[in-house]
Amino acid sequence: MELIEGLAEILLGSWVFTNAVEWLGYRFKLPSGFLGSFVAAVATALPETLVPIVALLTGCREGVAIGAILGAPLMLSTLAMGMGGITVALAHALGYRDSPHVRCDQLRLDAPHFLAAYSLALLATVFNHRTLRCAVAITLLLLYARYLRRLMREGAPPEAPSIPLRVANPVAAAALAALLIVASVALMVLGAEGFARGVEALSLSLGLSPLLVSSLLTPVATELPEKVNSVIWYARGRDRLALGNVTGAMVFQATFPVSIGLTLTGWSLSTRDLAYLAVPMIAVLALYVRGRRGRLDWPSMVAVSFLYPVPALVSSG
Repeated sequence: MELIEGLAEILLGSWVFTNAVEWLGYRFKLPSGFLGSFVAAVATALPETLVPIVALLTGCREGVAIGAILGAPLMLSTLAMGMGGITVALAHALGYRDSPHVRCDQLRLDAPHFLAAYSLALLATVFNHRTLRCAVAITLLLLYARYLRRLMREGAPPEAPSIPLRVANPVAAAALAALLIVASVALMVLGAEGFARGVEALSLSLGLSPLLVSSLLTPVATELPEKVNSVIWYARGRDRLALGNVTGAMVFQATFPVSIGLTLTGWSLSTRDLAYLAVPMIAVLALYVRGRRGRLDWPSMVAVSFLYPVPALVSSG
């Protein structure tokens, strides 16, 4: 029940937050790349980002937090990409899309930043020393700041939000949006606390590693439903928003949450657990190579989804 209640609160809070931030992005005319790969991506990534933070603050086992941190990029680089590939194939077959290929100019910006961030995280994992971990954490935050600067320089004006706030007075509209953001964050924090405790209780009752249960359950439960945004955008041919919503979240998850894990936990991963870092890097590198000409074919997107269970199989083997 804790898992179900926590998930419901997380998703409701995320839905409110996403729409409020989307409206603010449109209101202030933010570039499309920034809106897709930062505003939409971070908004939908907030629930699973809150789970490890709340887990650490409330005294849950470190494995719950680390598993949630590593599980999100794993799911995004595999299952979320596969879901997008299937959507593109079906939309093309039904005549909703002109091409079975995805325009992946956003991937060419996001993938190098993700690979650089996860390479640093891998370095800090192999040579696990607190000074090195802190240095890598600071570098990751600087890397994300550089990434945001690149996003602000690129992109066309944003399109109208799906659910606009119809308030004529701009000051009142901004105040209402801010109030919705604060309320939604509070709701997500409550949901994240209940979800983190539910994951810990489930892992104990099943006799499994908290890291294993958290890395598989947390990202699927909190982020995969949110990728309905990408499904709709893929079907409509708005590939920059669809792909950016996934790859932008990956860059965020590989920098900010990882920096928290590096500084607030012992970040102790076994040799087998390194697969949680290696598999997303392999998946993103494969997609980056396939899309080097600016187009990504849907079979490649579907193929990487089969890498999702590999870390769990390696860790439990």
